[in-house]
Amino acid sequence: MQLMGDAIAVLGSKLGLAWEPSKRRGYLIRCGSYPGIPIEIKAGVTFNGKTIVFPLCRQGAVFGFLDQEMTPTSMIMTGIDPDTGIHVKLTITVPFQPRNEKFSTVPAVLINMSIDRLPSKFRWIKPPTDEIEGEMFIEFSGKSMEFTRQDKKINVDIRYSIEHPDSTGRNPEKEEIQCTDAITVISGIMKNNGVQGRFRLAPGDKGENLKLAWCAYDAPILNVMGSLCPFKYTSYFKNIDEVVNWIHENYSLVEKNSRTVDGIITGHSLGQSLTHLLSQTLHSWLINTWWVIKPDGTDWFSVWEGYGYFHSTVDVEYTQAPFYLSVWPELLEMELDQWPLFGVDGEKSLGPAGKDTLYLSHDVGQYCDCMGQVLWINMELESTTDYVLLAYAHWKRTGREKIITKHAEFIKKLLDYIVASDSNGNGVPDKICANTIDDGCKAIQYGPEQIYIAVKAMEACRAGAEILNAVGVEGAGKYIEFADKALTTIETLGWKGDHYVVSLVSEVDSVVNPWNESDDLVHGPLDGWDSYHIYTANGLVLLDMVGYKSKMNNDRLKQDLLIAWEKTKGRYGCRHTSYMNPDPVDFRYAIPSACAPKVGWISMNILRDIAAAYRGIDLLEMSDGYWDWQSTTNSQELKVFFETFYGNNLTFYPRGIAIYGYLDAAAGFSYDKAADRMTISPIRGSLSVPLLIFADWENGKVPILRSWIENGEIKYIIES
Repeated sequence: MQLMGDAIAVLGSKLGLAWEPSKRRGYLIRCGSYPGIPIEIKAGVTFNGKTIVFPLCRQGAVFGFLDQEMTPTSMIMTGIDPDTGIHVKLTITVPFQPRNEKFSTVPAVLINMSIDRLPSKFRWIKPPTDEIEGEMFIEFSGKSMEFTRQDKKINVDIRYSIEHPDSTGRNPEKEEIQCTDAITVISGIMKNNGVQGRFRLAPGDKGENLKLAWCAYDAPILNVMGSLCPFKYTSYFKNIDEVVNWIHENYSLVEKNSRTVDGIITGHSLGQSLTHLLSQTLHSWLINTWWVIKPDGTDWFSVWEGYGYFHSTVDVEYTQAPFYLSVWPELLEMELDQWPLFGVDGEKSLGPAGKDTLYLSHDVGQYCDCMGQVLWINMELESTTDYVLLAYAHWKRTGREKIITKHAEFIKKLLDYIVASDSNGNGVPDKICANTIDDGCKAIQYGPEQIYIAVKAMEACRAGAEILNAVGVEGAGKYIEFADKALTTIETLGWKGDHYVVSLVSEVDSVVNPWNESDDLVHGPLDGWDSYHIYTANGLVLLDMVGYKSKMNNDRLKQDLLIAWEKTKGRYGCRHTSYMNPDPVDFRYAIPSACAPKVGWISMNILRDIAAAYRGIDLLEMSDGYWDWQSTTNSQELKVFFETFYGNNLTFYPRGIAIYGYLDAAAGFSYDKAADRMTISPIRGSLSVPLLIFADWENGKVPILRSWIENGEIKYIIES
C-alpha cells in the first residue's frame, strides 16, 4: 500500500498516535484538537556508518523502499534497505476487543519494531553475504515534551492545550494543561527518550524485536453537565504504574488479540478496498471517542464529530449505527440513554403547534464540554426522527427493552413533534426541515416537504408506534394514521416518472436558511427540487438491518436507487443530487466554507449502498472509489477519514464506520432478536462474510456466510 497519513487511538481514552509520512512527522493524540501534539518518531537502524529511518522525523535518510499496511487494530510501516536486504517493520497497536470494555479502554499504545534480512537479493541488487552488525532504535522528541527515566519507565511531561466552546460555538477558548505519560520498555535497552537494541544478521536471519508501550493516566478532563468526569479506565487502574504493570503482563495478549480481531473483521471476500476502509474508518472513529464515569457512577460515552468536535451529533451517530448494530450495540445504548437529557420544548421551533412535544438537540456539547447543544443552528426533525429509528433498531437487534421502556414517554413526545411539523395535513413535514446536508442545494438542505425527511418521519412514526405498543403506552394509532397519509403523499406526489424528487414544492415563500446569519428569508424557485438524489432510502437502512418491511413501493425504490446512482456518480462517489449549483460562490446555498457545485459525502454513499444491497442491487464496488479518495488525500496530508469530496472539509471524521454495514448487507442478513427472526439473502454467489453480531471476539470465532451459484440460483450455508 502507498504511504499515507493514519492515526489510531484507544477506545474512549484519548490516547493515540498519528503519522504523516508525506510531511515526515508524527503526532501524539490526546484530548486537544487535531492533528494532535507534534512528536518526532525517530525509528530505524544504524550500521556500517549510516543511519536509515522511517519518514516520521525531519532528519535522516529514509529507507530505500517503503510500504504500509493497516488493520482494524494497528497501523504498520515497513522499510527495506535495498543494498543489504535489511527489512524493518514498525507496528503500532491498540487493545481493541469489541464488547470488552476493560480490555478496550486500557490507556496504552503498543509499539513493536522487528528486523530481519531478506534471504535473497532485493530485486536485482546483490547484497553482501557476510553478517551485518548494527543498532536499531525508537526515539521520541517534541517541543512540548520532556523525557526523564524513572525505574522501569520513561516519564513524559507534556504541555498542551484543550478547548472549550464559547457562546457562539465558533471560537473555542483554550486551556493549557499538563500531564505525565509513561513509556515502558518490554524488550530492548531503555534510553532517556526511547529504546535501542543490537543486531547481527546474515541473509535470512531474524533479530530481536524492540517492544515498548506509551501509557497514560489523566486527571478528569471531560465536563459532563457541570462535573469533570474521570476516564472509564480509572475504574480498573488506580494510577499509571498499574497501567504499566498490566502492559508488562499482557503485552503478548494484546498482540494476540490484534491478530484475532483483525482476522474476524477482515475475513470477507468483498475486496481489498473494503478491508482498507474497515480498518481506516475504525481508526478514525476511535480517535474521536470519549468514555468516562459520571459522579453517580454511571458511564458516559460520546463521540466527537471529527474536526467539528461536537459530541454525539445525532445525525452522525445515526450514520454510524450499522457499526454499533453489528459490532458493539452497548455503545449505542449508552448514547440512547443520554440523548433524552437534551430534549427541547417543541414550542421553541413550532410555536403553539409544538405544545407538549419535544425535539432532540443536534449535539450534546463540543470540545471538552458536554453541557448541551453548541451548534448554532438546529436540525430538529432530522435529529428527532433519527432517535426514534435508532431506538427501534437497537431494541430489535438486541432484544433489550431498557431504552424503549425507560424513554417511552420521551419517544411519544418526539412522535408528537413529528406530527406537529406537518401543517398541511398530508403526512409530509413542511416545517423545520433543515438538515445535516449543509453543503447541498437549497432543496436538499432546507427545502420544505423533502422526501429525505418525509421517509424518515413516516418510518419513525410507524416504528415508534410499534415501540409504544410493545411497552403498553396508549395512543399509537395516530402515528400509524400519520404514516399512512405520508405514504400516500410520497407515492402520489413524490414520484416523478423514474425517481422520487427532492422536495414536493418547486417554489418557496419565506423559508428560513438556517446558515444565513441575517434574518433574510428565502423566496422564489427552490433550486434542485425535482433532481435525482441519493437520500430516499437513507431512513430505511437501520430498519433493513432488523428485518422491518417498509410499505413504500419496492419496485420504485429499486428504480430510484439505480437511476439516482447513474445520474450522480462521479470519480470518488455520488454527489448529493444531480443538480449542479451554477453559482457556488453564492453563500445563500450553504455555509460559506462548504460551497461547491457538486459536493458529495462518502458515508451517505455507503448508507445508499447498504439500502441498495438489501434490495438486491449490488453497488458494493463503489468502495473502490471511496478508498481512492481516502488514499489520494491522506497520501498528501493527514486527514484520516475524509468524508467530503468535490468541496467541503469534513476531516478526521468518525462516520465512515457505516462501512461495517456492508457485511450484513452483502449477506442480505436481517436480525430481529426481539422477535427471534433472521433472514438471509446473499447478493452474490461466491460470497464469504462474517456475521459480526454473533462473533466471539475473545476466542476468535464467528459464523461465516458462504454462498455459491447452483442451477442459476444463489445458495448459501453458515459455517460456525
